[in-house]
Amino acid sequence: MAKYGYARVSTHRQQTDTQVADLGREGVTETNIVTETISGATPWKSRPKLRNLIRKLQAGDTITVVKLDRLGRNAVDVLALIDRLKIRGISIRILNLGIDTSGAGGKLFLLLLAGFAEFERNIIRERVMSGLETARAKGKRLGRKPSLPDDAIAQARRLKEQGLSARQVAELLHVSKMTAWRAMQT
Repeated sequence: MAKYGYARVSTHRQQTDTQVADLGREGVTETNIVTETISGATPWKSRPKLRNLIRKLQAGDTITVVKLDRLGRNAVDVLALIDRLKIRGISIRILNLGIDTSGAGGKLFLLLLAGFAEFERNIIRERVMSGLETARAKGKRLGRKPSLPDDAIAQARRLKEQGLSARQVAELLHVSKMTAWRAMQT
């Protein structure tokens, strides 16, 4: 039942000293504190030092952070991390919120966090759909870039009307036979 701490800052201009001191006051030894300089927007799986710490943790261990945003800024990603730790029997303490996930209050917090994560996913989905609708309304083409520009498609149709085969059109336009055939069909 070891105590570990995780301190993170986003840039090299920032320091983890205050976080390390706060973790030390909570009984986390300096040798068990992992510090990392990486953006909070970076998913936890892409943070080498946090990943190494998580691999080292065992059931009954506790990981302590000064603030929830030290684990990440994306509610969905943080919830995935907390769930993974919970399944392994590892608790999390968040000092500024006074939360310990091993207790009843911590479990309630996890339920609330899950709700916020779902809310965040829904908001993102709505924004994406709204952006797509706006783009369509403006006549923007969505999806993959066409393999042939409109003028080449028109040329392929004219060549078809002149009796050329898909293979011949493909050679003239320097595209595959299938691309030429599709252009001739539209």
